[in-house]
Amino acid sequence: MGLAAKTAPSFYGKMKNKQIYRIISVVSLLVMALAILSIVYMLFLYQKSNREYQALAEEARAAAERMTEQMAEEAQQSGQAEPEQDDRVPIPVDFEYLLSQNQDIIGWIVVDGTAIDYPVLYDDTQFRVYLNHNYLHAYSPYGSVFMLGENDPDFTDFNTVIYGHNLIDGSMFATLHNFEDQAFFDEHRTIMVYTPDRVLTYEIFAAYRTDNLNVVLKYPSTTREERQAYIDHIYSHEVKAIFDRSIEVTPDDRIITLSTCIANPAYRYLVQGVLVSDQAGISTATAVG
Repeated sequence: MGLAAKTAPSFYGKMKNKQIYRIISVVSLLVMALAILSIVYMLFLYQKSNREYQALAEEARAAAERMTEQMAEEAQQSGQAEPEQDDRVPIPVDFEYLLSQNQDIIGWIVVDGTAIDYPVLYDDTQFRVYLNHNYLHAYSPYGSVFMLGENDPDFTDFNTVIYGHNLIDGSMFATLHNFEDQAFFDEHRTIMVYTPDRVLTYEIFAAYRTDNLNVVLKYPSTTREERQAYIDHIYSHEVKAIFDRSIEVTPDDRIITLSTCIANPAYRYLVQGVLVSDQAGISTATAVG
């Protein structure tokens, strides 16, 4: 009897331990399965968003091409041998179509040598909607390339800041990090911004890591002294910093700042250009109007 009394608890204890191990194993498998499903779902959303933005770009450009062809046909039918002289430059995206998709679209941005070829959305609310919504107002981890209400939507501020995610599939603003390489920086220097009636060309002069702060709010630009102080601040950066000091940037210039995140959430990576050309553009809306 004494031996049985000693062995029974040991037996039941082992059974209980096995059950605990089984429960832990099942829970672990469920957690792993949920993690895998979450990753698969996230990749699905990435692919879906990527397809949507590609479709938008294709349709916006196709609509602009159709309008160009239509204008040429109308000129030919009217007996006009050559189109009238027009100093405006073509805008390669159709803002009439873009605005039919979302009235918050204020521009289109293309960065030389990168995958950046997106509409720019404007958010003058306090909610940062386009941080996690696409141009269709649908939830998306892609978010959008967007400008906040601290800036005027016509790109006329001293420093216009545009935000975009750094995504693992290389989309949105992820390829801004290419500018960390000196050779890439030297070879790719142009940022193009198209608006419904303007074509803006910026020359890239700086790329660097900085604090995760709202640049527009922290560095006011009301006076020339404030603007010069911010320019000096730009060149004070040393971490992952590349500059072209041969490009003169003055308080009278207009700067564009492209901002994206890095692994450390305390910092942002910025690529900045100075406006070198501001031309009147001709698009579907202006051509028809």
